[in-house]
Formats: sequence, structure tokens, C-alpha cells
Amino acid sequence: MRALVLAIAFVMVPNPVAGAEPLGTGRYAPAQLSVARDFLERARAAAALGEAARAGKLAWQANFDARLAWGMTNSEELRAECVRVGREAAALIHRIAAQR
Repeated sequence: MRALVLAIAFVMVPNPVAGAEPLGTGRYAPAQLSVARDFLERARAAAALGEAARAGKLAWQANFDARLAWGMTNSEELRAECVRVGREAAALIHRIAAQR
């Protein structure tokens, strides 16, 4: 019965337009990028304290959140900033890995 209800609900939901941004995601991209920046700063601070494992996890999270923010927007300016933050996080991850 549950599968039937889900199938009916799925059929009744209109198909999304190709390339359309999911409703509301664009407005959250700046906040998501802010989270990525915060994680990157925390990763840098942990690296400066010699906490490589913590710094690596935080830098990975910063990279992930920057990628998520990139996917949430169509703004070229915001996407460029997402790429910058993501690349800085990736560079920090590589520096930490090289020190081990």
C-alpha cells in the first residue's frame, strides 16, 4: 500500500525543467559559502597549532561546503568565490598530507 501511495505521489509531481535550480537553493548559497569560509579559517588555526588530523578534517569540510555552495547558485561571482575557497582548502589538505 505504501509503495502505491508513493507511486501515485511521484506521478502527480510535475517534472522539473531541465537545468532549473531547485526552489530556494540559490538564496542559501551565500550562507553555505560562509560556512565553508569558517571551516577553512578553523582548519588554518588547527594547522598552526600542529593539529594535523583536526586541520585536515576541517579543510575537507570547507572544500565540501564550498562545492555545495557552488552547486546551489548560478551567480558567476559567487561561484568564483566558491572555487577560490575550495582550492585554498584543497591546498591546505595537500600541505598537511605532505608534512606527514
